Amino acid sequence: MIEEYPETSRKQIFVLLFLLILLGGLAIYFAFNTAGPNTVVAEQDKGSDVNEPYVEPNQPTTEPNKPNEKLEDPNDKKVLRPVHRHRAYTERVEERSRMVDWQIEARSVKDPNVLSAMRTVPRHAFVRPTEQNYAYTDNPLPIGYDQTISQPYIVAFMTEALKLTRNSKVLEIGTGSGYQAAVCAEIAQEVYSIEIVEELAKISKKRLKELGYRNVFTKYGDGFFGWPEHAPFDTIIGTAAAGRIPEPLIEQLTPGGRMILPYGSPRGFQYLVLVTKDKDGKISRKNVMPVRFVPMTGEVQKSPK
Repeated sequence: MIEEYPETSRKQIFVLLFLLILLGGLAIYFAFNTAGPNTVVAEQDKGSDVNEPYVEPNQPTTEPNKPNEKLEDPNDKKVLRPVHRHRAYTERVEERSRMVDWQIEARSVKDPNVLSAMRTVPRHAFVRPTEQNYAYTDNPLPIGYDQTISQPYIVAFMTEALKLTRNSKVLEIGTGSGYQAAVCAEIAQEVYSIEIVEELAKISKKRLKELGYRNVFTKYGDGFFGWPEHAPFDTIIGTAAAGRIPEPLIEQLTPGGRMILPYGSPRGFQYLVLVTKDKDGKISRKNVMPVRFVPMTGEVQKSPK
């Protein structure tokens, strides 16, 4: 015999069940929505390497420097840094390291930024194929057009003398192969380089772009006049010798700035001279090392008025 519940009892049971379900749903809702910021709901798999950056699944990775990015605009205020994607950076690394250890650091160049730059820049990419076997010897090498690439020690010595920082704005007189500009660009924010030999200017511009030096801006012209459109400069470096220091370069050197360049007879005795300008604009000069550079040509060869 089946016992039937009274109608009122069944209604009470249904109401009770409904209330229980409602209370359970509210409890679950508040449990999830009142969890604190440190509550762990589910652990995401971030890979086995704790140092590996985690990328959300199906999200595209972003490249900091896109190949089609506009590279040469001196008026672009965005800070550009060299991009070391060219295969030359992975070639002959041990030779560069030995060059720095034996030829540069052993001869009292101590600035860690300069040493790092010299270890990074692939000098063999800045010389002709016929000279590449000698790229990491401590010698100047011909680059054509009666010009040379300076020996690594001199490049490092002159760069250290400038006391470059990450915010430095550099003017180079005599781009040549582009090697000195590349070394400076590894440390400084911007490098402006002028080359008076038109073919060399074209070659070095192309080379620097291919090697990823987005913060080097080059032009064909006479370095005697500097680059007034982008003056003043924190530092100026010259890579050709003259019997006088061009006056426009002194004018374009910022107060507190430093300039180093070879000074003396183009065919005779020369020495590196360090020029400093104090906060009041007073100029001081100091001879720092005997050298031998190719002569500076153009306006500087004319007799001063």
